[in-house]
Amino acid sequence: MTVRWRIVGLALASLVSIIAMTGVMAYGLWLADHFVKRIDAVHRRFEVIAELDGRANAYAKQVASVLLLGRAEMPAVQTARIDMERTFARLSRATRDELTTLGGIAEVVPELEQLEDVRRMIELYHAIDASAARALAAARDGNAAEATQLYGRDVAFRLANELQPLIDRALAEERNEVAAELQQVQRTQGTILVVAGILALLSLAVLSLLGVLLYRAVRRSGERLEAQIESRTTELRDANARLRAVDTRRTQFLADVSHELRTPLTVLRGEADVALRGQPGTDELRQSLERIRGQSVDMSSLLDDLIAFARTDAESQQHLPTDIRFDEVVAAAAEEAQVLAEPREVSVVTELGDNGAHVDADFRRLKQALMIGLDNAVKHSPPGSRITLSTSRGATTATLSVADEGPGVSDDDKPRVFERFYRGHGEGELMNQGLGIGLAIAKDIIERHGGSIRLDNGAAGGAVLTIELPLAKGGAR
Repeated sequence: MTVRWRIVGLALASLVSIIAMTGVMAYGLWLADHFVKRIDAVHRRFEVIAELDGRANAYAKQVASVLLLGRAEMPAVQTARIDMERTFARLSRATRDELTTLGGIAEVVPELEQLEDVRRMIELYHAIDASAARALAAARDGNAAEATQLYGRDVAFRLANELQPLIDRALAEERNEVAAELQQVQRTQGTILVVAGILALLSLAVLSLLGVLLYRAVRRSGERLEAQIESRTTELRDANARLRAVDTRRTQFLADVSHELRTPLTVLRGEADVALRGQPGTDELRQSLERIRGQSVDMSSLLDDLIAFARTDAESQQHLPTDIRFDEVVAAAAEEAQVLAEPREVSVVTELGDNGAHVDADFRRLKQALMIGLDNAVKHSPPGSRITLSTSRGATTATLSVADEGPGVSDDDKPRVFERFYRGHGEGELMNQGLGIGLAIAKDIIERHGGSIRLDNGAAGGAVLTIELPLAKGGAR
């Protein structure tokens, strides 16, 4: 999982945690509001019932006062009747209000019974009040005994034994409801706290885990980035070093070219001046022209080296490998090398022992590399010596050795013989022309063919140039 997706995961987990906690808080607030409304409704109904209890007692006392003290107390009875009617109206309204705070059918059914109890209390009160009216009428008509009997049997008795139990039961039910609601509040509060705690711990664990994973991912990414930066820095440092080396070689190249061109140009100009001065004879003109021709040949060779250098530096040197016989390219190179060796009285001998090995190579490029090695051997071979080309075949490679009988390679020159523009310490003494890029070009060609090249000293003296190339997939055909 990438750093980006881990950040997205952490953000989503945080969002889910916030939504969950917000949901729990919203649910808790809703429950709190619901319980407050519920308890408030129950409390209001309880207060009305308690008031009804007091009103009923006051009503009984007022009726008894009229029967005992006479009609002077009738206004108080009327007031008690009005108070009872108003209280019953408030009780009915409080009971209906309490129904609106209920949430389910299981809670509504008991409240419907309470509404029925209110209806029964109102009907009972109306029956009692009718009996009280008859008792008051009997008293007004002078029938004290009948009034007393009606009051005791139909008013006081029914108030105490029928209406009062209903009121007491309603008060008890309201007390129980308040206690039940408070217990429900406590249970719900505890449940919400437990759920909130679990969600908090779960969110903390998930966020901590995602945070640790994100930290590790960021640290690994940082380490990889640092490694990449270090790698790029190293590459840039190496590239700068190579550029400085190229610049150094370019500067050295220009210096070498200037040095190499200055001498032949000076000679050419001098010889031309000699030929043009005075009235030279035929022999003097011939000598001047021969020297001019010799310098031209040297300059042509120098320009060939420059062109070869420019091509190997500026072009990709892509070759077109084909399946060729190794001994054929060696024989072709040996034949051309004999032309170079004859002026120095050097013989070229071939000893082909590769048994017709095949290699995947560009014939022209491979021959060019072999000719560079042979030309180098001819330049370092003394007159009357010979150069031996021998081939052999291994399990996966074909090998060519070019051995000469020259002075060999010094220990100081051996590590640098394949560097461009490097000329050995003895090149000046041997009067060899060139810029010192031949072996570098040969090395580049051989390595592009997947092979290797090295220059060592032979056991019997002289230098030995060894070239190894991988065999073609089919080996010998």
